[in-house]
Amino acid sequence: MGPFVRRYAMPLTFLGLFAAVWMVQALVLPPDARRAVIAWASTNLENLAVNPVGTMVASAFVAEGAQGVLLVVAAIGLFPVTRRFGNLRAVVLVAASHVLGTLISQGIALVRLQAGLLSESIRTIPDVGPSYVLCAALVAAFLYGHGRVRRLLALAGWCALVPVLLDGLLALEVAAVGHLVAMLAGGLIGGLLLLLERRRVAVPEKMAAEPVAGA
Repeated sequence: MGPFVRRYAMPLTFLGLFAAVWMVQALVLPPDARRAVIAWASTNLENLAVNPVGTMVASAFVAEGAQGVLLVVAAIGLFPVTRRFGNLRAVVLVAASHVLGTLISQGIALVRLQAGLLSESIRTIPDVGPSYVLCAALVAAFLYGHGRVRRLLALAGWCALVPVLLDGLLALEVAAVGHLVAMLAGGLIGGLLLLLERRRVAVPEKMAAEPVAGA
């Protein structure tokens, strides 16, 4: 159990925290308190203006519903990504994708608000959940994961969710834009990590192959 926990510390920690928050929401908090937590953790324009870091972290572990589905999909994406890149680089991949998805989608909303295309209510919309993390993990797991079964499972999870995740994209709805950005970020960041990994491996091999001067 020890080596498994160390190897998969990131997904186990993420899933454990998300499940714990789910249990608190479902079993401890009354409805008014649940709504207050969602409002506090939402990565909307109002919260990002006063507490961007805390809001982005909290929003990944709070969801409005379907927590069981999100938990399963998280496992399908996060374990293969961690197996492929390691804990630290997997954190970088999903965290960067979550941040980019949030900032770009909310940035577009702000531009549209200032242009008079949206009402002021966009500033306080509920926007929580780990879906940006899952989008990035599923795409990276399919593109770069080890093993055909794991990659196909990630693809199946992505295909099952993508109609919901991208619903409203043509209308530039915040969630749909964020999901698309997170998917693209997961693919691009995963590719960059893979390129850096191959370069680190290639340099020692090249040095070992070069003849020693004076030999």
